[in-house]
Amino acid sequence: MNKTRADIKRKQRLLLLLLALLATAAALIYLKTDNERTADDETAQEEVEVYPVTQIDSSQVKEIGIINRGDAVNLIREGEGWIRRENEEEAFEEAFDIDSSLVEDFLARASSVTADEKIEDVDDLAEYGLEVPSVNITLQWDDNMYIIRLGDYNPIIGSYYLSINDETTVYTIDSSTYYGLSKTLEDFKETEAKLQDP
Repeated sequence: MNKTRADIKRKQRLLLLLLALLATAAALIYLKTDNERTADDETAQEEVEVYPVTQIDSSQVKEIGIINRGDAVNLIREGEGWIRRENEEEAFEEAFDIDSSLVEDFLARASSVTADEKIEDVDDLAEYGLEVPSVNITLQWDDNMYIIRLGDYNPIIGSYYLSINDETTVYTIDSSTYYGLSKTLEDFKETEAKLQDP
């Protein structure tokens, strides 16, 4: 009789240990599945869609025009470098050289703009500051012309608006892209230090 009670208690302990082991295994499986689900959610959030806006072979561009809040930039490719296109108004301004590497950096950025979001079939570009843009960029080569317009800043989404050519699609770009494109003639000036280098 003692033996059966001892057997019953032993079986009960084994059963409790088995149940504890099963509960632990179930908890581990749940945690592993939950971690994988969380990792998948984070990956999905990181894979935000990016929209290509401009895809231009920058080596083909022969002329760049920028109108940035009244400041005009007119550059022409000459050989491997860039020079200012002189007009009557500029003839009386201070003469200075253009830093071609700065122009190439700008051109590389302008030739491969990507957007965070796009709004298609826009009826009124003025709503986005694109009817009269703050910055108007023209890239020309052969018989081709590409126009990039930079518009208003939207503080709610933390982005600027952009449109290209005569399209009715409006794109949103980050501040880094906006300021990388929003250039004036001063931004392309060759610096004194570079002029003195042999």
